[in-house]
Amino acid sequence: MADVHALGHPASPPPQTRWSGQAGPQAGQSFRRAEATVPPTPFPPNQPNAPTLGRGTGGNLIVSWTAPGIDGAHSAANAFSLRYSFSGAGSWSGIARVVSPYDLTALTAGTAYDVQVQAVNSAGASKWSASATLSTAPAGPFAPNAPTVPKVAPPADGTATKLAVTWVAPTVDGTHGAATGYNIRTSPHGANTWSVVNKVTSPYTINGLSGATAVDIQVQATNAATSPSPWSATCTGTTWAATVAPGVWQPAMTQIHGASVAPNGGAQLTAIAAPTAIAAAAFAWSTSATTVPTTGLIAATAGQNNGWGQSFNAPATGGTYYLWSLAQGVGGITIGALVSGAITVR
Repeated sequence: MADVHALGHPASPPPQTRWSGQAGPQAGQSFRRAEATVPPTPFPPNQPNAPTLGRGTGGNLIVSWTAPGIDGAHSAANAFSLRYSFSGAGSWSGIARVVSPYDLTALTAGTAYDVQVQAVNSAGASKWSASATLSTAPAGPFAPNAPTVPKVAPPADGTATKLAVTWVAPTVDGTHGAATGYNIRTSPHGANTWSVVNKVTSPYTINGLSGATAVDIQVQATNAATSPSPWSATCTGTTWAATVAPGVWQPAMTQIHGASVAPNGGAQLTAIAAPTAIAAAAFAWSTSATTVPTTGLIAATAGQNNGWGQSFNAPATGGTYYLWSLAQGVGGITIGALVSGAITVR
């Protein structure tokens, strides 16, 4: 009886072996079976370095760290944990899944803390880092920072006996509270002999000075803390060297643009040396009531009894303006100033 193959007719040839994607082996060749790529097994992360600590607002600590390195036996971290303890106590409180920088809150004021971090991934956790230690800020109230350097200028009220002082409140941080009051002190320039006035506010006007006198000024901030702030850096101001007063002709508070100044066609002033001699005088329109004009000056003509006057027009365009009356020394330098109230130009 003829042999019958497993597949087909007894007369059919035996089936051939098929190899996926390639021909069968030739003589002297061997086959290598393809192997599936197996992802490497992750390892726990390296131990992080000790964190860096800084004081935040109030009694907080800001904790910062860097991810540990990767090597053949340690994989990358994908999360971090943090723990802290009273310094040296070793009684830890932990916080999972934190990111750097981390604001560690609800701590005791004026107390030293140990802080450690730990790296984590799917294979496990690293050893805890070495400890970093820092004390939180002591309990308040905290004295303020020193105010910024004050600004000092003679006011444009025609006098030669005053200086106006302004300053900015100091910044608040973890060890300095907000200012609630201020002191000011003055000294003849360079003398370092200070006179103090307490409980002042900005702006503050110093009165009773002499004309053409330089004065050193410092400001100090206070609050409920026992001690005030340090004194600010020194700022020096100089009083006007002449006094300026209105003359008989004064502009009305409403003017027509480009027209002769109502009601007299111009303005007048008087200027008196205090102590610097008056060489000239001028008027100027300005949109500022605080910055002394240096351009667009209208020269005045000298008259009797320290008087100066000039006819001129209102500004060419409408708006709110101020008329400045200026006493000038040698070289046209302004040595005294008086500014009007707001004048509406239509």
